[in-house]
Amino acid sequence: ADGAWAAGLDRSAGMLAAAARAAAPLVRGDALSLPVRDSSFDGITCGFALRNVVALDPLFAECARALKPGGRFAFLEVAEPESPLVRVGHRVYFRHVVPFIGGVLSDRAAYRYLPDSTAYLPPADELTRRLTTAGFIGVTRRLLGLGAAQLLCGTAP
Repeated sequence: ADGAWAAGLDRSAGMLAAAARAAAPLVRGDALSLPVRDSSFDGITCGFALRNVVALDPLFAECARALKPGGRFAFLEVAEPESPLVRVGHRVYFRHVVPFIGGVLSDRAAYRYLPDSTAYLPPADELTRRLTTAGFIGVTRRLLGLGAAQLLCGTAP
């Protein structure tokens, strides 16, 4: 839309340096204390980072504070497939194959941490309840990739 702009935020200077070619301005900061006034944003997106936040309720409250009334959020995150057969295949792939391949091609410790990082995510019904408790309306959850990922969306009142 006309007049729209985007910005990136991360606590990690290394992640910001890796994204240095982004067209959007990049800010080093804490998502639990966004460096913006109330009702600053039309939208907030987050990709595969909720599992790295232990304090989800303060994060959701901060997103609600920073969004304009009617502003939307979209959080993409890992999930456990609901089908027992797919869940078994996903666990083998996510807990063993991905860390092995990632370790061969990149940072072994980072890819070993990846499956463990999902321990912070609450069950789906609790996650959507906590978003509603933070004040969001119309909270939805959609499974993607045979249930291996979830897209959570909602609107600030």
